[in-house]
Amino acid sequence: MALPDPHELMSGALILRGKKVDINQLNKDPRVEGTKLTKDLVDNYAKNVIGWEQRDLDKFMVDDDIADLKNLGKAISVSNYVIDQLGEGKVETIWQTGSQWDSQIKKFNPSTATIKNYNSSDIVLKIPLGSGKDDCDHYWGISLKKRGIKDKEPTLLNKPVVGKVGFLTEKVETKYINNIKKAKAKFFTKALKLKTAGSYKGKPLTGKDIDKLSFQTVLKYANDLFRRAGDEKNQMLTGRKGTVYETNPNIYFEEMNKAFMESFNNEKQFFFDFLDLVFKINMDQWVKDRCFHFSLMTGVGGYDSSNNKIEVQGAEEKEGRLMSEILRNMFKDEDKANYIIRKQPDKRSINAFEDIEGKKPAKLFFEMIIGPSTTLGTSIVDFEVRYKGDLTPEPQFQVFVNKIRKNSIADKYKKEALTKALGKKRWK
Repeated sequence: MALPDPHELMSGALILRGKKVDINQLNKDPRVEGTKLTKDLVDNYAKNVIGWEQRDLDKFMVDDDIADLKNLGKAISVSNYVIDQLGEGKVETIWQTGSQWDSQIKKFNPSTATIKNYNSSDIVLKIPLGSGKDDCDHYWGISLKKRGIKDKEPTLLNKPVVGKVGFLTEKVETKYINNIKKAKAKFFTKALKLKTAGSYKGKPLTGKDIDKLSFQTVLKYANDLFRRAGDEKNQMLTGRKGTVYETNPNIYFEEMNKAFMESFNNEKQFFFDFLDLVFKINMDQWVKDRCFHFSLMTGVGGYDSSNNKIEVQGAEEKEGRLMSEILRNMFKDEDKANYIIRKQPDKRSINAFEDIEGKKPAKLFFEMIIGPSTTLGTSIVDFEVRYKGDLTPEPQFQVFVNKIRKNSIADKYKKEALTKALGKKRWK
């Protein structure tokens, strides 16, 4: 279960309140006015969001006297944007889908052959709107993300790489999974030998002793020794030169890299399935309702304590039908569509197993491109593989939209969105 987080419920409560927040007025005394607004949400709106949970509501306030102003800024970013997009419409009902989809909206969350609970919306808005042929109860499902003003892009997808529910497990040949498992066992066994140097927790533990241990025990010992070891954990995971671990390059990550590169490079079906998982480009196929709308949306804001200001920037939306149209057109362009996976070209994107001097990230870095070449194609997403903390769970597979690189999907979407002028038109 995910940790409690106020962003979804706070965004929903602000939208249900129905009025844009005047950030300049709020910042005349942000601690007082921000807390007053938050207490109003707690008392009058949050509990009207169907599916609200107490553990999220408890996070609205830092203590009895001050609200969580960082999350308030991000939620205002979402709510002000959404209210602008409604035109003459008014939100009648909001559902939060965290623990389960309410019976009234469950029809919008089908399971497919490959994805259980296809719809990734965190909140769903009911908007009675339209007249004549456009008359219907519109439902707007929003998958919510958040970031600070200066933060990197939020993760769009976070899944384990291998294991029972691992991303690679059912998508690559068995030989790759077997090679990954063998490399993992060999890598961590040697890492443990190098770390213990003959003893563990004051008791003798020789290399021969370690060879007799089950791999699960090896991994448990390694986790106990490295999970809070700071820079030494990085030394171990990268086989850093000039350390005791330089004789143990990360063959585990190297095998995962090989599985990705050899299995998925120029594989059209993989690209389509993967991007459907991230952007839900098949939403209209599975949710056969013209009055359902889907968006990925990032609230951008925070609280600058040095200047005592609540910060709010415009929310960043990827509207479902427009994103689907853009990506589907790219898949149709057979003359120009190569499906390229490569290592991210940025100088800092050094894979954990690479044979170089100095400190490097304990990660794998990939970029997905659709187009005639790496230079002329469109950069769709970046993804990384890394451990989030402990070593006993599988490494995580994380997906981001790169907004800095030229010819990115973010640029392409932004240009198309300007011509479409969403707002009221999305309801027709």
